[in-house]
Amino acid sequence: MGGDRDDRPDRRGYGEGWEALRRQTLRRDGYACQRCGADDRTLQAHHVIPRAAGGPDDLENLVTLCRPCHGVIHQRNRSFDDVRDEAPLFPTPDAPDPVARMREPNDQCCSRCGVERSDPTDLVAWLEPPAGPEEPECGHLTLCKPCAGFLAESDTGCTYDDLTGVGRLQIHELSTKRLDASVRPGLFAAPQVAIRRQPRTVRERVIDDTPLRFLWNVSPVRWALVGLVLYVLVVAALGVL
Repeated sequence: MGGDRDDRPDRRGYGEGWEALRRQTLRRDGYACQRCGADDRTLQAHHVIPRAAGGPDDLENLVTLCRPCHGVIHQRNRSFDDVRDEAPLFPTPDAPDPVARMREPNDQCCSRCGVERSDPTDLVAWLEPPAGPEEPECGHLTLCKPCAGFLAESDTGCTYDDLTGVGRLQIHELSTKRLDASVRPGLFAAPQVAIRRQPRTVRERVIDDTPLRFLWNVSPVRWALVGLVLYVLVVAALGVL
């Protein structure tokens, strides 16, 4: 990550003192990746605020990452394409916020309900889900905790032992949150997780378990429906008066 000499900028623009600063960053971080904890891989110094955005070359703006995890942060940099898959799916529980990301952007979306969770602690992964005759094999499916709890307690072939996440999973937490799982899976839910939950409330039966959910879940449409209902009620009240 540095030039051949400390007093000459390299071809990427890193200038005087960069190599010494890089070594200082690695030493401060205990020569371990701050996303996954690996200490046996090629380590690099990552700019938290990118240099292109004005991020300075100073210790406070640098964090140590192994090359695969560096590729997780720089998704569009094709030079990391050969190693990105070697990075763990989840960051460690104590990973700094700027690098505490899932391995791929798509992994932030629940494979059942489609909701995006930016905090990895809100997600779990179902490792090696079974593939059907017409379903492609996949290494994992990510799930929000409510959907994971629902699936683990349904007859889907998914058990708590099949799930992993940031740190140790709390089965009681997943079991409790299963009640918050959406009634219907998303339109593009993976076949292994596209399972309906029985509705419990009037709202779930009338809205979440019917096509009305497509309208209600869009804020402008939802407020328009509320306004229409209020308008009808006002007109009806005035007619009675």
